[in-house]
Amino acid sequence: MDQGTRHTLTVTSREQAGITFVKMRGSLSATTAEQGNQDMQKIVEAGAKKVVINLADVDYISSGGIRTLILACKQLNNVRGEMKIAAAKGMVKEALEASGFHLLNRVYGEKIQLCATEEEAAAAFTA
Repeated sequence: MDQGTRHTLTVTSREQAGITFVKMRGSLSATTAEQGNQDMQKIVEAGAKKVVINLADVDYISSGGIRTLILACKQLNNVRGEMKIAAAKGMVKEALEASGFHLLNRVYGEKIQLCATEEEAAAAFTA
């Protein structure tokens, strides 16, 4: 892992056809979790209901980072929104799978999914 990105997180978003695409870059760790929480809260407060979080450029995730994603899902659930996670790879994908992240489907139904690509994630939203 690039040590230069371990303690930084950049979150950008764009809206397309009613879906908010969120791109995270860097690290989702205890050091960056609060920033991630605040950034996601702003996106939800701005009216996002269908959110795809692209983790292709996240090179590290800790339990604090996983908590950030769970909190974002809860915030979206409170406004009847949905969240899909796209393009997680390597250690990040393994950490999400090992943590039982997919089991959140039992709590939130199809409102949260791990998807291979942004396109797959966008297609997974219910009408």
